[in-house]
Amino acid sequence: MNALPALTEDAVRTRASQQSFARGRDYFESSNMIGVRWRDGQLSAQVQGSDWESYKVRVRFDGQEIGDADCTCPYDWGGDCKHIVAVLLFLVHKPELIEQRPPIADLLNPLSREQLVDMLLELVDDFPAIIDTLESLATRATLLKEAPQTPNGQTPIDFNLLRRQIKAELRASLQTGYGAWGEDSFYDSDLGSALEPALEQAQSYLDAGDPRSALAILEASAGAWDEGISSLDEFVQDAFEDFAEEFTSPLAELWAEALLSTDLTLDERAYWIEALDDHSESLYGGSSLELALAAAQQGWDYPPLVAVLQGKVTAKGAWEAEPPEYSDLLAEIRLRVLERRGQLQEYLYLAEAEGQFMLYLNMLVRLGETDKAVGEAMESLTQPEDFLELVRSIAKHDTINKAFSLAQHGLGLKSTHGTAELAVWLRDQALKHQRNDLALWAAQRALAEKASLQNYRRLQEITGSEWEQLKPEALKIVAADISPDNQVDVYLYEKMYPQAIETVDSTEWFFQIDKVIEAVKAQSPEWAFEQCSQRADQIMGAGHAKDYAVAADWLRRGRDILMAAGMHARWDAHLSALMETHQRKYKLMPLLQNLGR
Repeated sequence: MNALPALTEDAVRTRASQQSFARGRDYFESSNMIGVRWRDGQLSAQVQGSDWESYKVRVRFDGQEIGDADCTCPYDWGGDCKHIVAVLLFLVHKPELIEQRPPIADLLNPLSREQLVDMLLELVDDFPAIIDTLESLATRATLLKEAPQTPNGQTPIDFNLLRRQIKAELRASLQTGYGAWGEDSFYDSDLGSALEPALEQAQSYLDAGDPRSALAILEASAGAWDEGISSLDEFVQDAFEDFAEEFTSPLAELWAEALLSTDLTLDERAYWIEALDDHSESLYGGSSLELALAAAQQGWDYPPLVAVLQGKVTAKGAWEAEPPEYSDLLAEIRLRVLERRGQLQEYLYLAEAEGQFMLYLNMLVRLGETDKAVGEAMESLTQPEDFLELVRSIAKHDTINKAFSLAQHGLGLKSTHGTAELAVWLRDQALKHQRNDLALWAAQRALAEKASLQNYRRLQEITGSEWEQLKPEALKIVAADISPDNQVDVYLYEKMYPQAIETVDSTEWFFQIDKVIEAVKAQSPEWAFEQCSQRADQIMGAGHAKDYAVAADWLRRGRDILMAAGMHARWDAHLSALMETHQRKYKLMPLLQNLGR
């Protein structure tokens, strides 16, 4: 049984807004929680809401760290909701009251198959709403499990099961209820997920060299999809009509690849052309199948394509007329098939003809023509992120020094998008290969492009004993960075608190004020207190009674800062002035009175 993680209140605070944290603490202190349980790395509880309804909270831990947290309440304004905060505070302050339960697997493992089936049937009787979900899970498990092999080495396909599974997945993917804004939550449904298990199975056949079985699965999937969509309410179909093509695009792509991977007879090809033509007109989202239809119609004997594969590359590429919108995608699919077949020279011709320049360059490197790839890259590439992709390929397939030279060339471009990432790669790889001078140059360039704390500290590590001489120049780079967040991170790391304060004061919107307050409160208690006071004043001045608890929380933090600094009179005077100013706010006054020391 996993031990309870050691969580701090500060860690909880950083995950939520000030308002959510303050209200969550009220919930915790009011003991609005029942059934707080710890089971196999997951903390769960029910929290009584402001109305009669209670909400279910689940927090999953990865060791001592929170993996993710969710709540059934409609909160959707960033950070943890008040219910999650309340449960986490329970873990912080009352871990001894948490009921620790054994993992579900430990409970189920001793049971026989008959006992498990009886248990599931009883659950269905008690909770009929889970039938569709259970059917979906059961059919998916059956579909994806390893089945006995046939004499030709292939797994038998149960098409009836496949159709049932897709229709069950469609029903399960349709969410119900209401979202955070009161709208029907079915708008968040992903109908395309119903096809995913079938596509995974088709892909496994394709990868195993059996594209005909993949084609059979895809055709059955299209029929089941059509039947399943037809069974949905018309208003649901209408709601998703604009996205229907997105749902079926993965089906179309895999269908095209399976067709191009199969040596089709003339009769087979005619069949698929007719079937796909019908599907493209009648299927929900069928317009995406024009890609697969083109693959069936052109095959590998389309005259412009044949010419390209023979090395006759022209400006028209592999098309007689203007290429359609899906031409790039079809080219990528054809390239995958050529690579799988080992037709690498044809791959190069097609990649060049269809403008797939990065795929072309990477294949040159794989074929040992690195110098040619480098030459063409230096002549044509303009974006640092493209250089990064290519130097990684060169480092993998050729010498690291060639990759270093190309990376340096890429860093000499005027473009800045992706330059920081390229500089970081060069820095780390140069350091790994003991090219210290190059690593230092790249580290300085990485900091100049992005003055993050991570890049700053890496430069410090690389310079070693020379850091004190280089540090002033590094700080100048930080001061010139466009991101106040980066500047403040470095200033706090260096304990340059006046500079951090100045940066915050000169920034109209700064969203990491909490960490600055915590860092500087001992050295600059007056400033830290003023930051807390200003945020409390904004809330109290607006007169929003529901947010007074947040204001009180800011004031409490400010009070504690002054008390720690021995500025008791300063706090007493401030609190007295506040009570005088807000004496008519009867909901606020008790909160202020509780702040007396």
